[in-house]
Amino acid sequence: MKTISEILAQELGKKQEHIENVIALIDEGNTIPFIARYRKEMHGSMDDTMLRNLETRLNYLRNLQASEYIQDQAYHH
Repeated sequence: MKTISEILAQELGKKQEHIENVIALIDEGNTIPFIARYRKEMHGSMDDTMLRNLETRLNYLRNLQASEYIQDQAYHH
């Protein structure tokens, strides 16, 4: 099973390293405008739109993963 960063890298056509860097920056509480403007070396110069798409898909995939985990736990109990 692919990781979320692998899925996002494939969907967005970006290096997995850059995707993982952006995920870490988002998880640290950095805003998309800040990441776009001041962390270009970490994300391969993705623009604001690409970064927002990444953030949206990240949230969706994390929520999906959480609901699958909950369903799996309910099934096994």
